[in-house]
Amino acid sequence: MSVRRVLRKKIACEEAILDDSSVISRQWIILPHKYSAPLTPALLVERYLAFVRQCTLSVVQPVISGKTTAFSLFGSSFVLLAFAGPEFTGDSHVQTASLRIDGGLLLQRNECGKGMLSFTLEIMEEGVRVIVQVSDYCPLLLGSRKPSKIRKWFYRCTQAAVHKIITARFLAYLYRELDIMVAS
Repeated sequence: MSVRRVLRKKIACEEAILDDSSVISRQWIILPHKYSAPLTPALLVERYLAFVRQCTLSVVQPVISGKTTAFSLFGSSFVLLAFAGPEFTGDSHVQTASLRIDGGLLLQRNECGKGMLSFTLEIMEEGVRVIVQVSDYCPLLLGSRKPSKIRKWFYRCTQAAVHKIITARFLAYLYRELDIMVAS
């Protein structure tokens, strides 16, 4: 069985537009314990940002300035999403890096500071669960707290689909990268 086929079975996804029209999207993979040594929330953030640049062929570029990170078009002043953080929390079983969604062209203006992009490592019996989650995000494409069915459909077919694909590919990339690290 190919690595690609195995990874498709291992990566899980949940996503929904909630009653208040905020979005939650959660993708995860459970990795064997042997991969836990090099994993940290800071490493996940670093690798994810680099992967977004690579995966989008530098169309979307993470720009880090102090305690803020922005996804901008070609590194320009057109900021798609801006984040504050990351902030790190956790204990011996669960560790998280959280970036608060603080602005950008893809965010409803009155919803700044509410959404979150988080990277979580959870130690379980079966292995280490790596979770990438967007929560309480209010995309501009939905338009308001009462979006039409057409806006919801358009959001799901565009921005939500792109996020899901990039995140699933990131988790597959992470799995392959850790496999190489552990093998060497």
